[in-house]
Amino acid sequence: METIEKIDVRAMKADIKKMVEEQRFYKRQRKSDKTIFKERVITPKEAQWKHQANRQKLRLMYAAYGKARGKNFSQIENKYPEETHPLNQWCVSIDGLINRYKIQVPVELPQE
Repeated sequence: METIEKIDVRAMKADIKKMVEEQRFYKRQRKSDKTIFKERVITPKEAQWKHQANRQKLRLMYAAYGKARGKNFSQIENKYPEETHPLNQWCVSIDGLINRYKIQVPVELPQE
């Protein structure tokens, strides 16, 4: 029995969904008016900082997900041409994310 290397897209998608929920939480925590959001867990300043950090991580996760599905950067974020795309400077981080989601899948070879 042999194994092949695949990217676990389902796990990647689940982690993206979890990060999106965190993003929504941080966005609500940034509100300064206590009548809008009564249960403050973190300060607005801390929520702002975490929101910005999570936004960058989420952008890289979306890029890794798109690249794992065989798309190039200009197809993932179509505002920029491929040659001068801003995600080109994050290729090492994106490849690292893809490597984190690689799994070994056993494959049976046909008997002859």
